[in-house]
Amino acid sequence: MRILFAIFLLISPYCYAAEIACGEDYSYLVFEVDSHKILSEKKADRILYPASLTKVMTLYLTFEALQKGKLQLNQKLKISARGEEISKVNKVNTMNSREGDHITVRDAISAVIVKSFNEAAVTLAEAVAGDEWEFARLMNKKAQELGMINTSFRNASGLHEEGQYTTSYDLARLVIAIKKKFPTYYSFFAQKKFTYRGNEYETRNRVMQEYKGAEGMKTGFTNASGFNLISVAKRKGNRISSVVMNCSDSELRYKLTRQLLDDGFKSADKKNILTKKILSRFNYEALQQSRLRYYLGPAEEF
Repeated sequence: MRILFAIFLLISPYCYAAEIACGEDYSYLVFEVDSHKILSEKKADRILYPASLTKVMTLYLTFEALQKGKLQLNQKLKISARGEEISKVNKVNTMNSREGDHITVRDAISAVIVKSFNEAAVTLAEAVAGDEWEFARLMNKKAQELGMINTSFRNASGLHEEGQYTTSYDLARLVIAIKKKFPTYYSFFAQKKFTYRGNEYETRNRVMQEYKGAEGMKTGFTNASGFNLISVAKRKGNRISSVVMNCSDSELRYKLTRQLLDDGFKSADKKNILTKKILSRFNYEALQQSRLRYYLGPAEEF
C-alpha cells in the first residue's frame, strides 16, 4: 500500500494551490466526467444532506420519462394542492404558484435548474409518478441502480428531511449517468435564465455566471445541509466536474469550486505518455478495492 501511494505521488500531475477552507467539515470530489477518473477528494464518502442537489435526481427521472415518451416538453402540467403547499414553504424560492395553475414540462425543468423552484420539482414528480411519495420510491430505486449506495431520498425538492442524505461520491455517479444517458436534455443545465408568465428569472449560480466553459448543474442550501454545489465545465475537450457539500458560506463554496475546477483542468492539461504507461501496469480492479481510488466504478447504467 505504501509503495503504491508513493508511486501515485510521483506520477501525479497535480500541482494545487493552498486549498480554500470552506468550513470545518465540508466534503468535495473532483473528477473527469467522461473517463470517470477521480482527480481529488475530501471526505467524499461522508453522509450529508443534499438540499436542492436532490433535484438532479428529480431531473434524471424527468429526462427518462421524456426519453420514453411518457412526457412531452410542451405538455401542460397542473399545479396540485401539494405544489401550492410546497410553494409556501420558502417565500424566496418560489414562483408563488397556486393550485390549478399550469406550467409546461419545459418551463418546469427550467424553473428547477435556473431558480430551484420547489413547486416545479414537485409538479414534475407528480407528472412522472402520480404523487411525490411514489416518485421518492422511484428515486431510491434509481439510486441503487446507479450504485449510489449511501443515498436515500424522501422528496423531490430537497427540502430538509432527516431520512434524506447522500455523499459527494454518490452525486458524482449521478452526474456521470445523467450526462451519458441524456446528452440532449443535458443541455438544459446550461440555462442562465428563463421566462414564465411574463416574468424573467435569472440564475444566481456564480459559477454559471462567471466561470469559463461552465456547463451548469445545481446549487443547494438548507440550514441543515450548509451550502452545496455541483458544477461541470468543459475546456479543450476536457470535461471536469466538482461536487462540494456542507460549506459554511455561499461565497466560499463558489471560490472553492472555481479552485477545484481550475486544478482539475491543470491536471488534465499535464497528462503525459509516461504517466499513462506507468498507470497501465497496475491492476485497476485491485486498486479500486484498496483505499486508493482512481475511478468511479461501473454501475448498471454506466
